[in-house]
Amino acid sequence: MANMAKTMADLQDLSRMEDTASLERTKALDMESGQISEAVYWSCDQVADYIEMLGFPQYRECFLRNKVDGRRLILCNASRLNALGITDFKHIIFVAKNIRELLQIEEPYWNRSVSLPYMESIGRYLEQRSIIGRRADELDYETFTNETRDTKFQPILTNQGILNWN
Repeated sequence: MANMAKTMADLQDLSRMEDTASLERTKALDMESGQISEAVYWSCDQVADYIEMLGFPQYRECFLRNKVDGRRLILCNASRLNALGITDFKHIIFVAKNIRELLQIEEPYWNRSVSLPYMESIGRYLEQRSIIGRRADELDYETFTNETRDTKFQPILTNQGILNWN
């Protein structure tokens, strides 16, 4: 029985090591692409340091208490900052704007055309990265863009439909 418990513990350790290695590979690929901010991979302390660096040391504890790391920072928009404990409207706008700039997420537009994708590819990728799990750990930006290409949103080639076989 003790051997079985030891084997299970070994398997869990091996699984954690594989997950860490997978996440490190993804981080390296994302950093190599130059498209994704390193902030996506920040720890809770690094996020809290960033908020403090913005000039809001009073909110440091809010981010630490809610365990906001780089993945959760992706989801911190103006509507969610209030739930974290930031109640001053001007602070919410300032922090949300700086988080968007840090992560290179486009500003949401209320009048965006429905014929366009609901957000740019970086925003859609970060939305996928905010999910915790093996699939999200293994997903890098280049793979994401290759897998999610939609011809509906690709530019039309200038010679498309011109060929005539007569």
